[in-house]
Formats: sequence, structure tokens, C-alpha cells
Amino acid sequence: MNKIFISFIEEMVLNPAYQDYIGGRIEVSRQGDAYPFQEIRFFTKDVKGFHAFRDAWDMLNITKKDLDYLRKVVREAYYEPFSP
Repeated sequence: MNKIFISFIEEMVLNPAYQDYIGGRIEVSRQGDAYPFQEIRFFTKDVKGFHAFRDAWDMLNITKKDLDYLRKVVREAYYEPFSP
């Protein structure tokens, strides 16, 4: 079974209306691939909660089941719609 590697990348939030937010992506790569095959976007005001989540998951090799769980958590807890 191929393992999936994930890496959290924080991006600068330039819009002053969202100065208290954190945003970025989780890059999803297959073992041995040069580039990610997918990214999961995050954007949230819950910076402290997100940092704890990131610290628990960043730079890990995970299974497909773990990836599905990670997507669900990000979608439900760490992604808020925004207006650029």
C-alpha cells in the first residue's frame, strides 16, 4: 500500500479584514513523487486550535483513511468562506 505524505504550508493573509485569520494549504503527495497530487485549503480564525491540529498531523505518512478524516476535519472546523 502506498503511503501518503502531508505537509502544511501557511500562506500570508494580506486582506486587512482577515488579519486575525490563518490560511494556506495541506500538500498531499504519494511516496516517491516529486510533486503533490492534491492540496487541501484551510482558512480559519481559530488559530490556536488549528496550530494544535497542524502540530499533530504535519509531515506525516498517512493512509487513505487518515486522509479522508483529515479532509473532513478541515472542511468542518478549519475552512471558512471569505470574500477577497
